[in-house]
Amino acid sequence: MIDLGLSITENPGDTAVALQILILLTILTLAPAILILMTSFTRIIVSLSFVRNAIATNQMPPNQVLVGLALFLTFFIMAPVFTQVYDQSVAPYLAGEMDFETALSVGIEPLREFMFSHTREKDLEMFIEIRQEGVPETKADVSTLTLIPAFVISELKTAFQIGFMIFI
Repeated sequence: MIDLGLSITENPGDTAVALQILILLTILTLAPAILILMTSFTRIIVSLSFVRNAIATNQMPPNQVLVGLALFLTFFIMAPVFTQVYDQSVAPYLAGEMDFETALSVGIEPLREFMFSHTREKDLEMFIEIRQEGVPETKADVSTLTLIPAFVISELKTAFQIGFMIFI
C-alpha cells in the first residue's frame, strides 16, 4: 500500500534521507542557473552576441546556435574544474567514502578557485561591503554567497569589454 500523506516518523534517518533528496532535487533544479552564473558561460554568450551584432547579422547565426556554441566552449574551459569536482567529491561520495555535506564542501572548492581567479578584487570588495561582512583574511573567509555575485559582475564587465573591442 502506498501512503502519500504526511506522518510522524519513528526513525530520524528517514527524515535525513528525505532532506537529502530534497536538497539534491533543488540542486538539479538550479543546475541551469549554476551553469550560467558559476562558469564562463556568461562571458562567452555576451561576447558572441556582440560579434553577431558587429558583423550586422542580427539573426544569423540563430540564438540556439550561439547558446550551443557557448555551452560547448564553457564545457571545454571548465573541463579541468569539473574533473577536479568529480574526482575530489562526486566519486568518493558515490563510493560511500564521504558523506553528502563533506562532498558538497569539498566539491565547491575547485569552483571557488575558478571564480576567485576570474573575479576582480574591486567587485569582491563591493559585495563584501554590501553584505556587511568583515574584511576577510583569507579566501576561505569569503562566503560563496558573496563570491558568486562578484564573479558574475566581473564576468559581465569582462564580456562587455571584449564585445566592445570586437565591435570597434
